[in-house]
Amino acid sequence: MGVKLDPIISRRKLTFEELNGKIIAVDAPNIIMGLLNFSHKNPSFNSSTDLIMDRTQRVISHLYGLLYRIKFYYSKDILPVFCFDGRVHPLKRRITKNQLNDFRFAQKRYKNAINSGNKELARQIALSKEYFWPNLMKESKDLLHALGVPVVESPASAESQCAHLVKKGIAQFSNSQDFDSLLFGCPSLIQNLSKSRRRKVHGRWTYNRIDPLLVDLQQTLEELEIDQFQLVELALMLETDYYEGIKGIGPKTALKFVKRYKRIENIISAQKYDYDFSGLDHELINEFRKLFLLPQVLDSFDHLYWNPPDKSRILRLLCKDHHLNRERVEKHTNQLNDKFYECLQYFQYDLNRPKSVQKTLDMIL
Repeated sequence: MGVKLDPIISRRKLTFEELNGKIIAVDAPNIIMGLLNFSHKNPSFNSSTDLIMDRTQRVISHLYGLLYRIKFYYSKDILPVFCFDGRVHPLKRRITKNQLNDFRFAQKRYKNAINSGNKELARQIALSKEYFWPNLMKESKDLLHALGVPVVESPASAESQCAHLVKKGIAQFSNSQDFDSLLFGCPSLIQNLSKSRRRKVHGRWTYNRIDPLLVDLQQTLEELEIDQFQLVELALMLETDYYEGIKGIGPKTALKFVKRYKRIENIISAQKYDYDFSGLDHELINEFRKLFLLPQVLDSFDHLYWNPPDKSRILRLLCKDHHLNRERVEKHTNQLNDKFYECLQYFQYDLNRPKSVQKTLDMIL
């Protein structure tokens, strides 16, 4: 979902030329969800039952979407690193404590349903909350490995890991439609980065034109006249994945309070008769601050390798397992392979990057 900062965040258009020769850290769950929203069979899409599925009753939009998206990145001389969520933070809502065990149990039930020929039961399981999203992430990781794209599994959230990669200089941008990366201190955030340059209007077969947008964190803080700590304080009053926010307080009001009172404790003291802050106890406030200001991240990047696409593995995943059109998959895999080597040639002459990344690039060029 992400924190709703749109009304107070300024963004500028970004040209693809500005992205040539850059490494981007991709918020994988966010981008993959976008692939599902972009591709479905029903213009009034309002449920998982409208998703495009294969004969095994599993969703396939993310598979074609990732294949096309990686080819697009390489065509623009961009090297992507896909970051995935790790352990779910205790504050995060709507996640069961036994998520992994739930998925394994659902996975077993799904296989039994397929083997017995019960397609309706297989479909129900494939769309269940215990199976749908965990399986989507697993298949996406498997495909990315086959495509030769490095995958980073964060000890916590994908957004915090993306932000860390940019702060360390390993990547130049984070790519996500959400603003959470800013709360984690990401210096540069890209949104709307796709080949189509269009976004579907909800419930209609029409599209709006979109352009890649850049959010510069330092510039944003200066324009808002707050610091990073106060940005997190502001987010605490809004609805996020980690807290439901304060009813009646939107981004503009939250910004006004933060600029006037500086800290959430002062805001509560001054506004306690006008708003209900009863859910904000001392423990939650400190945990929220720690989550964004001192996030858990992976700090070793020796495994960041970009490899040529493994055609046989791609065909096995997409055609044998999911029964996708072999001719179509082969065509795009061959194109992807060509774009991969063209992209590496571009990077070969760009030596102005961190040693750890250049070492990785030197090994594969």
